[in-house]
Amino acid sequence: MPYSALLDDAVNGRAVCYEGYAHSRFLTAAELGTLDACLHEGWQRGLHVFICADYEFGLPLADLPGRADARLALHWFKHKRETDAASWLAAHCPQNAPAGISAPQSDTPQTAYIQAVHDIQAAIARGDTYQINYTTRLHLTAYGHPAELYRRLRQPVPYGACACLPDVHGKPRWILCFSPELFLDISSDGLIRTEPMKGTAPILNDGLDGQRARSLQADPKNRAENVMIVDLLRNDLGKIARTGRVRVPEPFKVSRFGSVWQMTSLIEAEAKPQTRAADIFRAAFPCGSITGAPKRMSMQIIGQTETAPRGLYTGSIGFLEPCEGGLGFRGTLNVVIRTLELSPLSDGLYHGVYGVGSGIVADSEAQAEYTECQWKARFLNRLQPEFGIFETLHAQHKQCTLLHLHAGRLKQSAAALNLPCPDHPEAHIRAYLNTLPDNGAFRVKAELTASSGLTFSHAPLDGGPPLPKVCLAETVLPAHDYLRRFKTTRREIYDTGWRQAERQGAFDSLFFNRDGFLLEGGRSNVFVKTGNEWHTPALDLDILNGVMRQAVLADPERYLGAATVRESRITRAMLRDAGEIRLSNALRGVFAVDLAK
Repeated sequence: MPYSALLDDAVNGRAVCYEGYAHSRFLTAAELGTLDACLHEGWQRGLHVFICADYEFGLPLADLPGRADARLALHWFKHKRETDAASWLAAHCPQNAPAGISAPQSDTPQTAYIQAVHDIQAAIARGDTYQINYTTRLHLTAYGHPAELYRRLRQPVPYGACACLPDVHGKPRWILCFSPELFLDISSDGLIRTEPMKGTAPILNDGLDGQRARSLQADPKNRAENVMIVDLLRNDLGKIARTGRVRVPEPFKVSRFGSVWQMTSLIEAEAKPQTRAADIFRAAFPCGSITGAPKRMSMQIIGQTETAPRGLYTGSIGFLEPCEGGLGFRGTLNVVIRTLELSPLSDGLYHGVYGVGSGIVADSEAQAEYTECQWKARFLNRLQPEFGIFETLHAQHKQCTLLHLHAGRLKQSAAALNLPCPDHPEAHIRAYLNTLPDNGAFRVKAELTASSGLTFSHAPLDGGPPLPKVCLAETVLPAHDYLRRFKTTRREIYDTGWRQAERQGAFDSLFFNRDGFLLEGGRSNVFVKTGNEWHTPALDLDILNGVMRQAVLADPERYLGAATVRESRITRAMLRDAGEIRLSNALRGVFAVDLAK
């Protein structure tokens, strides 16, 4: 996908898209003084700017050591237009292509988080600071198109963004931002507004949400925390405001943003004439709501306490554009919170990082702060796939010889696709096997879905030998497809393949990818003997690691009469010239087949 960006106000149903990428300019903190010249140069060429500022860009602005890769990025586009967010996302998302995530994993265990809170409170007790916004990061793997993932995660917030942009190294990255927080709104008359958030409560739809909102607004701890940050931001804006022209017209307002209540306070400042964009960034960036108070010492403590750089998280995204009057420019910049950043790993596969944090003060309860972070990440943690996974077991005499492999794969697949799974799936499967008749063989299906959990069904298994032929599937599959690694309920292509094979008197159809390499059958893995060596398609081709395949690789002498099996890239010629072909699946074991002519 070409570089593009969407600013999405899902509260008011407004969106603006940036398309026709021209170039990017990355400024260090030392180059901030050139910002206004860079902006005017781009505007004079008729271009539109989309701005991304890393949190660490603000360190040198506070006279703290910076990071070499921290930048204020100016991404320039030829076209900017109002749009409908849903239509824009639909136009950028492949049809019927799923997108999702693995189960998010925190980089900070709960015990380490609680210890960090205690360390921060010790600094507060020493008088080093009044408040620290302490953050951690969740890591995950994302699959599918990021625009579809944004569509699935989209929240009713005013400062969302979905963007594919180059980073400072020229590598593409996706930004899926669901921020409810305003950093700066600069109007055409020179009025600057900011609306820091301090104070959070969950929305649980249990009939008590209104009470939680009122309790949040009246809570002394949250109001005190809010006041600290309001004073900090008033001071920041006071550096560029007319004397006596900073005010707080809406303190302690509680509003709903997605799955949480948030307390905000609106601050307004009338900027001095000739205030430049660089002056505003130098005075106010990063937003004090995500540092703590006082700002410089809080940022220093953050650097000592947090285990990883924040990057864009808690920085800012937005735009500036020229206008008549006022400061000569206007625009809106958010605070980058509730944001998933995606870096490509391979086709359709991304490494994702999601930051989450809360404000720590002297009377904060560490466990409550940890729980608040879970609320803020709940919409991400609860993103489950729109399909299920399943295992097909061979059961006889209430037993399944490959049960431990089935249970292990079910649990691993559930974690990889963010599906809730029982802690001990093997015990659940055993309990179901115990309900089967003593005699006969059965095909047992264990299916796991977000809506129904782990469910079971069974049917008698035909005891006849499998058809001794295999054919080639007509459909050629993509070079990579992450979901092929899992036995999902989205198996239309595979089911069509083996059914077509049966109509031709064969057991299965074998699929190749666009690079010409053998993958697997519609219901089997494949082993090919060339010369004296056995080969099977490698897992990095994105194939299902069948439980019978795992058993064969663990004991090739038993199943193939061979010492080893090589995981390889098998071509059509290798398959055609093979001395022997064997298929494997959990129901039928391992058996020889001939390639149908």
